[in-house]
Amino acid sequence: MKLNSSMLVSLLAILLSTTLSFMSNNWLIMWILMEINLFMFIPLMSKNKINDQSIKYFIIQSFSSHLLIFSMLMSSILILPMKSSLLILTAMLIKIGMSPFHIWMPEIMAKMNWNECFMMSTVIKITPMILISKTTSYKLLMMPMILSLISGSVSGMNQFNLKKIMAFSSIFNISWMATSFFMSKKILFMFVMIYLTLTMKVMNFFKKKSILYKNQMNHLKMKEKLKINLIMLSLMGLPPLMGFLPKWMILKELMHKSNLLSWFMILTSMMSIFMYIQVNSNYLTNFSLKKKNIKNVNMISFKLINVTLIVMCFMIWID
Repeated sequence: MKLNSSMLVSLLAILLSTTLSFMSNNWLIMWILMEINLFMFIPLMSKNKINDQSIKYFIIQSFSSHLLIFSMLMSSILILPMKSSLLILTAMLIKIGMSPFHIWMPEIMAKMNWNECFMMSTVIKITPMILISKTTSYKLLMMPMILSLISGSVSGMNQFNLKKIMAFSSIFNISWMATSFFMSKKILFMFVMIYLTLTMKVMNFFKKKSILYKNQMNHLKMKEKLKINLIMLSLMGLPPLMGFLPKWMILKELMHKSNLLSWFMILTSMMSIFMYIQVNSNYLTNFSLKKKNIKNVNMISFKLINVTLIVMCFMIWID
């Protein structure tokens, strides 16, 4: 994606609307900010011409936006509490791609560039998640979160396309993100920043190496294989890597609210770690078939972002 003036304006508009969503309490303003995100993101997808992915994305997002407006008006006319409205919940689940309305997301992400995949799986979801945390009760959202945990961890096991794997990873982590929005602001910002950083590192690595499928990783160097393996396991929250820290804090607070959801998060996290180990095991075991003339492997060049958990733990209070 060339960063020309139109692309720069679209990116700035998306970042500005996402930032403003943290400071708004009006649902109509939040709806307008989501529409700004939609109409600024479509030019990033279509580039020079309109393609199938942009049309599908526009139809799905516009349908969920109209359903949200309709459900908000019905709740106001009938004087019903918004936190118990199934129509509002359905509209928001369609918009962010949470289970059971997640089928469209892997199919669209599979034919997009890595830059657009990163925007769709991270930044675009923040504004709808803020609106969900303000208009939906946590008990009503619990079943979709459990379904997202199961579908995101199980559906990615038989995938060979890395973009679809990252899409199911986003579906899995959206439940953790939704839980962090109902917790304290400290946990929210820590999870969002760490998740954004790790996702950007993974997708940027695939973009630089022009990797789209699992078997293409066999041609990487051993140092690169170990590096991407470390980042992907950190994304899934394997201790003692950095991605484990926000999930550990979420589970620590969630134990006081729902033991059922906590157990599902732990079990599905183990399944998702198995999914990533399955992705990595093929190309990590193939290095023994190559020539054995490599004497030293420079381990110092690994990114320190994944091993800073021990230092950060000292900055967190323990009740």
